[in-house]
Amino acid sequence: MAESLRDRFGPVALVTGASSGLGKAFARHLAREGFDLIITARREPELTALAEELRAQYNVRCLVRTVDLSDARAVDTLLASLGEEEIDLLVSNAGFGTKGRFEADSLDTCIAMVNTNCVASLALCHHLLPGMKARKRGGVILTGSMEGEVAFPFSATYAASKAFLHSLGTALTAECEGSGVDILLLAPGPTDTEAPRKQGFSNEQLSGLMAPEAVVEGALSQLGRRSYWMPGWQNRLMIRMLKWLPRRMAARMAGAGLKAALKKSGRELV
Repeated sequence: MAESLRDRFGPVALVTGASSGLGKAFARHLAREGFDLIITARREPELTALAEELRAQYNVRCLVRTVDLSDARAVDTLLASLGEEEIDLLVSNAGFGTKGRFEADSLDTCIAMVNTNCVASLALCHHLLPGMKARKRGGVILTGSMEGEVAFPFSATYAASKAFLHSLGTALTAECEGSGVDILLLAPGPTDTEAPRKQGFSNEQLSGLMAPEAVVEGALSQLGRRSYWMPGWQNRLMIRMLKWLPRRMAARMAGAGLKAALKKSGRELV
């Protein structure tokens, strides 16, 4: 009989950004695997509803921690709320992005994006990895993005924040070799979550997106087998082609594609 994820890593998982999209899909999948959960996000009603669903359906313990990780101080609040709880599997998934010209976002928005996408993962890993290493088992999934592999004009701050996460994940993988702790950097492409719609893309442009459940199932199947996973052969092919080009040319091509997509959705870049 194959070893379950819960048996391999331990009984407790922490999932950030769990109120929707990939985070919610991770929480549901892990509850189905028998994990007790701590789920976090900004929106308390959505978290509470999810926790009630998971407790009722899978008979697991599910604690809610409502925090806004765009505020760097909120990470300390989250860490303090964990107390002596041992986290065996961390899914650091919280994140957000915007599309458009760099200067169109306020500086506060850019900093909030970096706090959510970078600082929160950094702080959680820094806090939780020592315990995992001491127990000689544990797992970390960092949700990056295919945009973290190449500079994306008109998504400058988001792509840069994910590039930070990709570098961090790669470095931590090397540091954790032989420790019993598995690190997976997940680099999804366009996924059927609320994020693309919030960024202004039309429903017509969103057909054919990957289902969150498929992305999550693939990621969890790769944890411990490899350190990096980009779901979708089309995504892998596109990024491979862009990385083959000189950096400036790759950025121009990525930016041209994104600009065209924004224009198609009715957004003019001024």
